[in-house]
Amino acid sequence: MNNQQQKGHSTDLLFQPFSLHSLALQSRIVMAPMSRGFSPNGVPGPDVAAYYRQRAENGVGLIVTEGTVIDHPAATSETSLPAIYGESALNGWAEVVRQVHDAGGKIFP
Repeated sequence: MNNQQQKGHSTDLLFQPFSLHSLALQSRIVMAPMSRGFSPNGVPGPDVAAYYRQRAENGVGLIVTEGTVIDHPAATSETSLPAIYGESALNGWAEVVRQVHDAGGKIFP
């Protein structure tokens, strides 16, 4: 038994599945949003899908993505932030979601 377990602070619970209503997670680990800026012209590509998939493959149960840009002129001046509108961007996000789900994770912007 390690020192944390002796004090009653085991982290084992983090790696256990979690369910709430219709949401079922592979673990209780949630990845917080982080700005990345790897989506040229607002379109998340294969590298973005691979980035989030890797997190799900390594036990992250729920991923909150980086900030996404809405369809409004004042939303951003950065062209590398992913958009959440337009056919190309939405197709990119669909692939991100598919890969995360295939790896057992859940994701939302």
